[in-house]
Parts: sequence; C-alpha cells; structure tokens
Amino acid sequence: MSVKKKTGIILLTAAAMVISGGCGKALVFDNEPQDTTGGNIISGIPLTESKVKPALSIPEQTGSHTTTATTKKKTETSPKENSSADEPSVDTSYDEPSVPDEEIPPVETVTSAATAKKDVTVTSKKNDNVPAATDNLPVNSYTALNYNEVKGVWIWYSELYPILTGKSESQLRSGIGDYYDNCLSLGINTVYVHVRPFGDAIYKSDYFPWSKYCTGYIGKDPGYDPLKVMIDEAHARGISFQAWVNPLRCYYEDDAPDVSTAYKTGQWYDTKDGDYIVKVKSYWWLNPAYKEVTDLIANGAAELVSKYDVDGVHIDDYFYPTTEAYFDSIAFNASSYSSLSQFRLDNCSRMVADMYKAVKSHNPTALFGVSAQGNVTNNETQLYADVEKWSKEDGYVDYMAPQIYYGFDNGGQPFEQVVERWDKMLAGTGKSLIPGLAVYKIGTEDEWAGSGRYEWQNDKEIIKRQIVKSQKTSNYGGVILYSYQFIFEPDSNVKTAVNKEIAAFKPLLTQ
Repeated sequence: MSVKKKTGIILLTAAAMVISGGCGKALVFDNEPQDTTGGNIISGIPLTESKVKPALSIPEQTGSHTTTATTKKKTETSPKENSSADEPSVDTSYDEPSVPDEEIPPVETVTSAATAKKDVTVTSKKNDNVPAATDNLPVNSYTALNYNEVKGVWIWYSELYPILTGKSESQLRSGIGDYYDNCLSLGINTVYVHVRPFGDAIYKSDYFPWSKYCTGYIGKDPGYDPLKVMIDEAHARGISFQAWVNPLRCYYEDDAPDVSTAYKTGQWYDTKDGDYIVKVKSYWWLNPAYKEVTDLIANGAAELVSKYDVDGVHIDDYFYPTTEAYFDSIAFNASSYSSLSQFRLDNCSRMVADMYKAVKSHNPTALFGVSAQGNVTNNETQLYADVEKWSKEDGYVDYMAPQIYYGFDNGGQPFEQVVERWDKMLAGTGKSLIPGLAVYKIGTEDEWAGSGRYEWQNDKEIIKRQIVKSQKTSNYGGVILYSYQFIFEPDSNVKTAVNKEIAAFKPLLTQ
C-alpha cells in the first residue's frame, strides 16, 4: 500500500510511564574514557551457549480481527485482581505504568466473532527450542561503549517529536545535541532512545516501515538516517546509546491500512485473520505464539546491531496486553499446553531469548536488557514476563532494569523491599541490576500508593535516597531516570520541587 495518508502526531504529557536499562562487559567509563579492562567502561558479555525453553506471552486484542474468547481445552482462569500490582493499565500512545499497587482495575472483556481455526505452528512444550537463527547479516566489529555504573535517562518517542518530526538532518543533529549536552550536565553517560515504538522504525529497516515520527507519514523516507545522527552525536560526547524497541506493540488503528505489504506486519494485517497480529483497543499487537513472529522480532534486533553502532538493545514492559483468552486462542488450542499462563510465559521467554541471541551473534560486545515492571508478581501474572527466569538463567539478558517507580512509603511495593527482591533474584548470575527511578512523580500525588500517596509531595530527596540504596545492592549496575522531559522540561507546577531534587542527587551522578 502506498503511503498517502498523513497521520497527526499527538503529544501527550503523562504523569506515569514505563521503560528499561542496561549492563554488560567490554567498554567502561567513569566520566573519562579508560582502558577496556577497568574503570567504568564495559561492554556486552560474550554469548553463552545455553538451552532456552519456549518463550513468554502476548498482549490483549480487540476489534474485528479478534479471535473467540472461548477455548476448546480446559485452562486456568485469568489472574484475579490482587493487591500487589503496580499502576493502572491505561491504553495510551505513550509508555505508562500498568496496574496499581493497591488494586488492578478490571480487565476489559471483549466479545468478538469466532475466527475459523486453521493449521498453525506454535511453540510446543516438547520443543526445548534453540533460539531461531537470524538472517545472514554480518557481524559488527564495533566495540560497544558501555559503563560499569550506568547513569542513564530514557528518551521516549514523544520527546523526540519536537526535534525529529518533519525536521532536517541538521535540525535533528542540533536538537539531539542539545538533549545530550543537558544530559552531560547532569552526569548522564547512557541514553535509552526509542527507535521502534509502534512496529515502525526511526531508521532504514528491511523489516519495518519508516516511523510516522520521522515525517508525519508512516512509511515515508525522511531523506536521511535519524538513528545514525543520534548515535554519532551520542558517541561524540562519550555517551552510550541503547536502542529502545517495543517488540510486540504495533500501529495505531488508523495507521495500519497504510503499512505496505512489503513488510510482514502489513501482510499479516491484510489477511484480517486476527492471529499473527491482533487489535487491542486502538492498537495492533504481534502475537509471540508464532515462530514466524518471534523470528521477525529477532531479525529486527539483529538488524539494529549489525547495521548500526548501537551499544545495546533495550525493551520495556510491553509484553502481553491482556489476560483475556481470546487474544491467542487459535494458537493455544493448536498447542499441547493445558495452561494458558504457561503457554504465554514460554512464548515471551522464547522471544526474549531470540532477541538476546540475535544481539550477541551480531555484536558480542553489545548489551541486551529488559526494563520490566517493578512488581515481580505482576510481570508474571498480568504480562506473562518470566522475569525470575530471565534474571537467574543464562541466555536471556545482560541486565535487568526494573521500573521501581515506588516511594519508600508505598503501601504495596515499598522501594527498599522491591529493590532488595530484584537484587536477590540476580545473585550469583553476573548480571547487573539497574533500577529505573520515577523522576516523573516528584511533586505529585501518587494515587495508587496507599499510605505513601503524598510521599512525593511531602518528603525530600527521594531520588537521592533511592540512588544511595541502589548503590548498596550486591549487583548494582547503575540507575536510569524516567524521563528526559521530567528532568529538563518539568511542568511549572512541579518545577521547583524537581529542581530541588536534582540539586540533591546530581552530586551522586557527577562524582
């Protein structure tokens, strides 16, 4: 399909969001480059040959391309709402925390017409699969720049909009340079930049169409390569560049018809079978139950590492978008599983393992990491992300960067308990713990925090104290701040509070 339809870009400012971070072994900096054997520079750990079981799960679907919510086999019911969740799940066009500390909102049930069952190849319990081999892209000889102590910040797609969308190469170079200079002033040495937010690419890809965040039109070439510009400007300043992708979330419903069938996602959308790609509310999501889908995701990771001098690939907590059975009922019914939950957990684990292998096989020094939700239980029961497995076993990640977006007084997930739990999960693995910290909550009411509801308004130096606590963990590998705009462009009503907090924690990042 030719791209003719211009899609408006909506900037949303949200008070809650979600992300991810990095770790590894090769290049390391303090604030000055050092040799590769010491200091604060590291690079990715070598690929370890380990057998991985089938992967984890997928998001919820709605709309005309949905499958029936009934299944022919007996399964356990969807997880019940519990009091140990994170933050409310909201379907928005930006990254946002899912489910609250005190309660999980009811999952929306979608009734849809049954889709005819067809022959499918899905993950089988009998297959302790080796991660799918990616294409024959060359190995990148670039030595990745990574730090022993990450001092990171997330830059999400909406924050790129003012300097990228419709802008020339020189305008982007100037704009991203300003962003990076601001980061350097705070002691930031690593940036996690959104390069594939919606099944699209802010770079020239053989697997995904050009992002509408480049020109305003999905599939339209901006005439230069924004990713190369952003990488070059980062490396010129000694900043590590982590390519942040959302592997499963795809296009907004109005954009989907404009995706060319030259791409797999365009072909799957065109079949209208609600199987490989599924509509959930206003967005389309890939179904990781299928090897063809997870191969595409792995190839996308391989392409980034092979063609670009990225220092790592990073994913966040957008795994399965729903607990409802209709999302992948065709694939589940065709499998040998009796447990839908285990089916989805294994699907996600396979996807993560495939991405890890793709990164390591195309640049062994680059990192791969996951920024899951801070709440371990919620990851496993709501998103089907087996974070304990990924933390403890080889072949999945170099680091975990959980979004520990909780205050010390949070009624359901107090910061100290959560960070200690993650630290224990990583014990003895050689992997790093890089907590994500919620700068965006400074000066605001934390609606889902129970007894800690007003902590971010009343207490002082929360981020500083969280950094100090994180530094005392056994597997400490740094911290990541969410996000650029909340640090450098805070709303006027919290600006004074944010500036005071920055003044308190800045010495920890610049020392």
